[in-house]
Amino acid sequence: MKKNILTIFISVIFSIFLLELAFKLFYPQELNTPLFTTDNDGLVLNNKNDRAYHSFSKINVEYNFGKFHNREYGFDKNKERILILGDSFTFGWLLKDEETFVFKLNNKFNNYYFINSATGGWGISDQLSYLTKFCKLIKPEKVIIIINNGDLIRSYNSNLFYLNESNELISGKNEVNELSKLTENFLYKFLVRNFDSVRFLKKLYVNFFINKNNKNKLTHDSAKAFDKINENYSLPKKLYLAIDKEVKKCQSDLILINLAWRSIETDENLFFYRDNKNFFIKNDISFIDLNNEMNIIHINKKDFEIKGDGHPNAKANQIFFDVISNKLKRNFNF
Repeated sequence: MKKNILTIFISVIFSIFLLELAFKLFYPQELNTPLFTTDNDGLVLNNKNDRAYHSFSKINVEYNFGKFHNREYGFDKNKERILILGDSFTFGWLLKDEETFVFKLNNKFNNYYFINSATGGWGISDQLSYLTKFCKLIKPEKVIIIINNGDLIRSYNSNLFYLNESNELISGKNEVNELSKLTENFLYKFLVRNFDSVRFLKKLYVNFFINKNNKNKLTHDSAKAFDKINENYSLPKKLYLAIDKEVKKCQSDLILINLAWRSIETDENLFFYRDNKNFFIKNDISFIDLNNEMNIIHINKKDFEIKGDGHPNAKANQIFFDVISNKLKRNFNF
């Protein structure tokens, strides 16, 4: 009996070895380890005090994360803190540390420590949720939110905050993906980091279960969301007022910057920012629109994209840095 069990065990191990060898020789997988975790409210966050590996085509990048779920660059932390929020464009998707515009801001303004907590897929609701949980812990002098064209629709598709029947802003929760619970598990991270067969199985699960379900949900919810957008933009206005209130609670100042990767004049996802500049003025919220400065990108987008991916490349991030640093220096005495 024991001999049979041992034989079966050895056969299973040998089969796994052959399977892994076959993947490595004939179908090697890109090295992608978990980047994200999810809190109890369903807020997606970068990992904490960890590192992750990200590969695409011939690009291989290592990300390091700090205690505020921020991208960690290794700069001196004993300075006035500036908290940066945004989505994957601000995070620096598929870019080395030194290629990102937030790294460059840290390098230029020596009196400040820029904390990059931007996270892929974030919208306005995610930014507000993060601030309610971390702003008082970080105690930044300023909070800079980098706006992208997906921010608005993502907030309508989120349950983190929503409007009730009385048009009041209510906090809620997003569904927590089961796979996200594994992202901080040592064994899971070891297997994904070292075994092509495990990475392949993970990719199958994400593509056929997670992405497919999310795509169907977004297609349905986006139609409803665009209907709601026509209701005088009540949700984003209340979200930004709540963000401003939360920033004031931690004795900080709020700066909104429209990155203008897409033109504010032609992308309907950005029309809120085009048509409601008086809203920000009336409520004393600093809003900077980079649309004119980004025209060089609008007319020649392919030169500034990561090929096959679509995120801004290092060349685009250099422009982001040049323009944003000048705005901060000129308008806010950095």
